[in-house]
Amino acid sequence: MNNKLTVIALIILILTTIAVFPLIALDEGDDAPAFVLTDIERNYTFSKKLYGTQWLLIDFYATWCENCNAELPHVEELNMEFGDKGFSVLLMATDNEGLDVVSPFFKQNPTTVKILIDKYQKASGVFEVEALPTMFLIDLNGKVAYKTVGFHEEDIEELRQILSDNLNG
Repeated sequence: MNNKLTVIALIILILTTIAVFPLIALDEGDDAPAFVLTDIERNYTFSKKLYGTQWLLIDFYATWCENCNAELPHVEELNMEFGDKGFSVLLMATDNEGLDVVSPFFKQNPTTVKILIDKYQKASGVFEVEALPTMFLIDLNGKVAYKTVGFHEEDIEELRQILSDNLNG
């Protein structure tokens, strides 16, 4: 009897967790979580040193992800358009192989954005990333101003509009 009650309680706990999890995911208006990662040149990047100094687009990415690779040229366009106006992009490479895969990939496919290595998904975890690509636009107050999951060109246009409204005026 106790085993049946334990199993039932465990099932209820699992189902409750699954049902509630989407309600607690990081979203617009939330404080951007802190992280420390190394970049592709093995230099440390501390998020808290960046928050509040510029608008940041934090883009969770993997080299094997087709939608990530389709999105990247659009992210680079945003970086080129707004990069000298108080905006930066952090590309969070989540490949499990880390630098062994990411470094050669970007040697063959150069990019204008800063690449951080999230091999152990530490930043992905604190940002509660569930799918790739996922982007977070962080405002000057260190808050999530915009979040998008997956690649949709209309999201790029929405990001462009938010940045234009906040950095061109």
